[in-house]
Amino acid sequence: MKVLNNFTLIMCMVVAVHEAHTQDQQIRIDSLANLLKTAGREWNDYANPLIEIGEPAVPALIKVAEERNLNQWNRRITIMTLNDIHSEQWIKPALKILFDQKEDAVLRNQVTAGLKGFNLSNVKEDLWKLYTEAQDEYFKLNLAYLLLTADTSSAYRSFHELYNNYDGFVQKMALFNLVCIRPEESTTWYLDGIQMDDWMTANMAMDSLAASNYFVPDDLISLYNESGTREEIRWRIIFVFSHRNEPGSVPILLKAFQEESWLVHTEAAVGLSRFSPEQVIPEMKALKNDSRPFVRNNSRWVIHQMKDR
Repeated sequence: MKVLNNFTLIMCMVVAVHEAHTQDQQIRIDSLANLLKTAGREWNDYANPLIEIGEPAVPALIKVAEERNLNQWNRRITIMTLNDIHSEQWIKPALKILFDQKEDAVLRNQVTAGLKGFNLSNVKEDLWKLYTEAQDEYFKLNLAYLLLTADTSSAYRSFHELYNNYDGFVQKMALFNLVCIRPEESTTWYLDGIQMDDWMTANMAMDSLAASNYFVPDDLISLYNESGTREEIRWRIIFVFSHRNEPGSVPILLKAFQEESWLVHTEAAVGLSRFSPEQVIPEMKALKNDSRPFVRNNSRWVIHQMKDR
């Protein structure tokens, strides 16, 4: 009986301590959330502890985020804090802000970061409608990300449209996501990407082809051999082959090695130096006395690079 009484006493003490801790924590949450209402550059001093607290801080932060009479800056930093916590409690209020045409455009774009990764299939039609009506390319890109977990076919359509209609970062990320959705189409998409004038997109396509598990070398070789293929595109193709140990890599690199273009034949020389000496040295020795100075010099350089291997 004494043991039971002691156990009961201990449990009562544990409950009391827990309740006291919860009350203290809620006081701290309310205090920090209120500080965000007037915070300036020091806002991280209040946001970081709230992010550490996590889920228990979400309801108080949602109240602040929904206060329309607040300065937009203070609503924005509150939304950013909620996005970092990334709680399911935030989904419904965030969607309310996102779909409200009267809300500030910056805030509507801001909430998309907190919605990424959650199942949004229940609002897929609304998201697609919002995407088709949106004008800002970065807002459209963020909506396309949300469509990834709402409706994959709509996400593919949105990234396809972004890829074709924009350039720079938006086009680059659209290409990346098109391939993520349909990896079996990666060579086709990346082949298109390396022909883009936008360097960000072209470089990403080039690097991705160099590392991709889905690779169709014949498609790249055909493009390289086309008479109208520009110098920088031929260089990108040679870059890809110089980083892949494909059966067809050495022959295409040897062809590029003898191209007049400095950009192309230099990339080919560097690429050949990465392959095994058995594959390359006999070819380099045969070209060491070529009539063209750049071929002679590059073949000697490749042999020199391989002599200690």
